[in-house]
Amino acid sequence: MHSRWLALTILFIWPICYAEDFAVITFNNELQPLRANQVKMLYRGRLNHLEGIAIKLADLPDNSPIRQQFYQALLNKTPSQMNMIWARQSFSGQSSAPYELENDSVSDVMDWLINNPNGVAYLPASLLPADVNVLYTLNN
Repeated sequence: MHSRWLALTILFIWPICYAEDFAVITFNNELQPLRANQVKMLYRGRLNHLEGIAIKLADLPDNSPIRQQFYQALLNKTPSQMNMIWARQSFSGQSSAPYELENDSVSDVMDWLINNPNGVAYLPASLLPADVNVLYTLNN
């Protein structure tokens, strides 16, 4: 009984104790650093242009723990809640849901950003390559 309780406690406390910092990134050097409210609006589908540039968002796979931690830290939402928000935004025609990557590897995110000059994505700050433009750092 005690081992089950301990396992459940660790399962729920682990993400809190070892929360990652995240970076919202792009390869487009024309884009300037963002404020917290701009990043929140971007990821809620309420902002799709930055400095007159149409932005395309990338999202990690639905089952990615990085995605779960990012949305929890940024918006206090789960991935399923975010899916509902994006479905509503897409249905109303206000914006399109982010492109969902097949993997949550750094190389897949970088490849997508290279192929989408106005693309914006997020990664744990500890995994960033040196040549990206960091638009915002979410300190967790």
